[in-house]
Amino acid sequence: MNKSELDMLWVLVSAVLVLLMQGGFLCFESGMTRTKNAINVAMKNVIDLTLAVVLFWLVGFGLMFGVDYAGIVGWSGFLPDVGAGDPWLATFFVFQTMFCATAATIVAGAIAERTRFDAYIFITVLVTGFIYPVFGHWAWGGAHGGGAGWLATRGFVDFAGSTVVHSVGGWVALAAVIVVGPRRDRFIDGEPQTVPPSNLPLCMLGLLLFFVGWIGFNGGSTLAMSPAIPGIVANTILAGTVGATTASIVRRAIVPKMDPATAPIAGGLAGLVAITAGCHAVDAMQAVFIGAIGAVTMIVCDRTLLALQIDDAVGAIPVHLAAGIWGTLAVGLFGDPVSLGTGLSRGEQIVVQLQGVGACGLWAFGIAYVLLRLREPWKPIRVSADAEQIGLNVAEHGARTPMLELLEAMDRQKQSGDLSLRAPVEPFTEVGQIAASYNRVMQALEATKAQTKRIVDDIRDGIITFTPDGIVTSLNSGAEKLLRLDPLTSIGNPLQQVFRDSGVDLSDQHATDLARVRGSGGEGQTRIIERRSHSGKHTVLEMTTFEGLSGSDGSMTALLRDVTERRRFEDQLFKEKELAQVTLESLGEGVITTDAYGNITYLNPVAQEITGYSLPSAVRLPLDDVLSLVCDDTGDAIRLVTSEAGSSALERHDSVKLARRDGSVTHVKLTSAPMRDREYERVGTVVVFEDVSEARELERLLTYQASHDQVTGLINRREFERRLRELIIQARTDRSHHVLCYIDLDQFKLVNDTCGHNAGDELLRQLSGILTEKLRSSDVLARLGGDEFGIVFNSCTTERGIALAENMREVIEDFRFKWGDGIFSVGASIGVIGISSHAMNSAEIMSMADAACYVAKDAGRNRVHLHQPDDHDTLERRGQMQWASRIQQAIDEDRLRLYYQPITPLSGADDLCTHYEIFVRLIDENNELVSPGAFIPAAERYDLMTAIDRWVVRNTLAWMGSVGSERPYLAINLSGASITNREFLDNIKTQILHYGVPPEHICFEITETAAVADLAKARAFIAELKLLGCRFALDDFGSGLSSFGYLKSLPVDYLKIDGIFVRDMIKDPIDRALVESINNVGHLMNLMTIAEFVENEATCDVLREIGVDFVQGYHIAAPRPLDELGTVATWPR
Repeated sequence: MNKSELDMLWVLVSAVLVLLMQGGFLCFESGMTRTKNAINVAMKNVIDLTLAVVLFWLVGFGLMFGVDYAGIVGWSGFLPDVGAGDPWLATFFVFQTMFCATAATIVAGAIAERTRFDAYIFITVLVTGFIYPVFGHWAWGGAHGGGAGWLATRGFVDFAGSTVVHSVGGWVALAAVIVVGPRRDRFIDGEPQTVPPSNLPLCMLGLLLFFVGWIGFNGGSTLAMSPAIPGIVANTILAGTVGATTASIVRRAIVPKMDPATAPIAGGLAGLVAITAGCHAVDAMQAVFIGAIGAVTMIVCDRTLLALQIDDAVGAIPVHLAAGIWGTLAVGLFGDPVSLGTGLSRGEQIVVQLQGVGACGLWAFGIAYVLLRLREPWKPIRVSADAEQIGLNVAEHGARTPMLELLEAMDRQKQSGDLSLRAPVEPFTEVGQIAASYNRVMQALEATKAQTKRIVDDIRDGIITFTPDGIVTSLNSGAEKLLRLDPLTSIGNPLQQVFRDSGVDLSDQHATDLARVRGSGGEGQTRIIERRSHSGKHTVLEMTTFEGLSGSDGSMTALLRDVTERRRFEDQLFKEKELAQVTLESLGEGVITTDAYGNITYLNPVAQEITGYSLPSAVRLPLDDVLSLVCDDTGDAIRLVTSEAGSSALERHDSVKLARRDGSVTHVKLTSAPMRDREYERVGTVVVFEDVSEARELERLLTYQASHDQVTGLINRREFERRLRELIIQARTDRSHHVLCYIDLDQFKLVNDTCGHNAGDELLRQLSGILTEKLRSSDVLARLGGDEFGIVFNSCTTERGIALAENMREVIEDFRFKWGDGIFSVGASIGVIGISSHAMNSAEIMSMADAACYVAKDAGRNRVHLHQPDDHDTLERRGQMQWASRIQQAIDEDRLRLYYQPITPLSGADDLCTHYEIFVRLIDENNELVSPGAFIPAAERYDLMTAIDRWVVRNTLAWMGSVGSERPYLAINLSGASITNREFLDNIKTQILHYGVPPEHICFEITETAAVADLAKARAFIAELKLLGCRFALDDFGSGLSSFGYLKSLPVDYLKIDGIFVRDMIKDPIDRALVESINNVGHLMNLMTIAEFVENEATCDVLREIGVDFVQGYHIAAPRPLDELGTVATWPR
């Protein structure tokens, strides 16, 4: 590469200017750190330069500028001949070596004051020999003709090293700071502690050297004497000065906690770092903006590191890393495309700059962090706590200073306790003046100690001094007399042994006292000890232990005083006081006492809790200020008598309001009485009271809960019926007219089953609120139970009541309930009945309203039905409601009976035999037989069919198990509710096993309607019993709407053709066609067919002609009692 002599001269001069930056780093970092570490910091800056030159010559130059290998690293030019070879090579090498040294030096300041010197050498070798050269090749690899790295190929621009030099150093510094941790006591309880600079002028000198060095840093990066150099230098100085100014302004306005002296220094450096990447491609205004934002970025990063408790000793990371990143991105934002020469658009340039920043972070931080973590277990990076305390000047380099010698002299005196020792005095120095003053203080202290010793020897109390280890060093005459000690045999022995010889056992409490005293900051620790002499005399001593009373920091002093008499009086007084105190504090009532003037002298804990006053805050206050009482009935204030002028009798108040200290009000029951002395003079008042608020509130709550529904807050059924009774009496008295509505919600069970009971409760709450809003003020709304509500329209005609009920129905119909992702609607069936002067009792009216409600539900739901005296539907419903209780009673009293009817084959085939269908009958209270048509509808409506089916199955199987080996084939009818009941299925299987009935002798009949109501459960029910051998018949086939479609899904054995088709098939050709169709389909599916309701021989003939397999009906035989089919010894009900 041809370069003129002028070009090489300029680059060499620039290299010298960059070298001055090493001096800038030394001054800045030494000034920012404490004096005890200044030598260590300076040594690190020197070692940076020496190692950087050697390692960059050995490997770094080749890795960075050698022949490119895959855009990743250089692979030639190691150990370049820079002494006698190409002069431009030597010039270029010197210039780039200064850059390498700069990158390494950045780390020194960040981890200052706690890093081992050998660990820092490791970091410097890592940066200069590997991390910096490799990344430098990515960005600058083609600068000496060796081939461009991958970043440069993409168009990445970093003119003088905002990222290549400063961010590389910053990323490594961040990794090192995280690994090494913060300085000792830098953060206390999460708060950063200020470490002031030791020499601010030196820091400022460092900043000026940086400005000079940066002229070479940025100006020399042209690598030639160029007309662009003046603009580059001007932009550099502008950005640096604006950065310093901006940092001062921002610190004052936004971050006042930041050091006002170091902020402009750091801001100036941040501005210089930020402009470095694009100083050749921006104008002056852009340079000013870049420098200002660089300072702001530095401050934000600095505050962030402190918040994360990351300790950067000199702020290197905010300056070099944060500002370097900003400066690199600013190239894409502001750089002149012509000057950049990459051919990229601005957006593309920004993307490439971001890639460069990211690659630098991943490479520099990643490699440094991993290698430092791997090194840490093997060889620690951080110095010991003691080394950090005394400073790295001494710990790492063995440097001696007058201040250190003075501190060592002080420490020797502290250890020995000899006040006659003197510190060495270095004349004409500040440290010497401190040493001389210290010696004068020690001389005065020595004289004071001697005087104090004379005084101590003359006092009556005992004084013993001893070491922290418990070795007695001295005792006065008072101690000799109290403990009967001989000083010659006591001094030098353990304190516990000395006391033990005197008759005192200190036990383990002595060590506890010493621990407390050492942490008390000089405060004494007092306790009572007892001494028993050989003669048996008992002496009580008060022992107070102090730290440092004798004048030596390490010594301890024990003060002894004879308190035998005082202790005896105190014990007697304490017992009496304790008895009274325990009595008062154990009471469940509050107790307050006053003096003769009505001012409070005592509150027990219960009184403090009730009034809200603590004992200290209430003492000496007037009683009325603490017990602010108001009469419940009149609202008048109550003042208790506390003076002699008042009555001497007891005052009692059963329930009054008490205003507590916090403003809240409670209810109390209290008694007040005077206290008198021996002369019957009033000396005070005692007030005893208890809080009855909880009892009152509990009474109110119980009253409320007894009359209200817990879910909706409406009145409950009990309260509703009470009010209904009152209205009936009112109607009879004043001939007024009212209307009762009985409401049952439709589709409410769907919400409960789909979303759970919490959703159901919420629906009831919301609907209650809506209904309440629609009522008149005189009307009554109640929740009667479940999804049932009751409304009484007060003073309302029947016609008006129906209209209001219809309005309520519409409100409920329009209501939409949202739960989760679902929206539900409900309806309401409403029964209405008028209440007039002729009204019966409340139970009858409620029953009729309930019946009318269910008539509305039977009529299609979501409608209003008015009860009329001759209302057939209502009467029928009431009858069914009465049947519900009669059926349950019949089951309980075993008043059900089994009947049978034969099912006979039409053909004489051997494989067809007669079997029997089982029916159930009920014996009523008058011992009359009741047919199924009278009670089965009620059983189905009120969920009693499963109980009936269970009785039928149990008794049928028991009968079959008792008749012997000639068991008939029986068909048992099951309801839809039973075939979906898992417990019922298990019960059937248990009964079959229990009674030993062959399953193939049992056929269960289920109706088509019951089966298709829950097809999946019906199929599962059938399948499980068929596995045992049971058979199934589909009863009343043809009555459903989708008979043939569902038939394929049900694995039954028999198909029973609905009797409505069989009865008139002789007269009606359509019925005959349907019977033929059902029979044909059944045979195609290999099912046996049974025709019901066969009432004459003509029907039998037609059925035989069609090919039906079995017939059943009154023509064959009427139902008969089962015991006529076969007698058993005992009927197993």
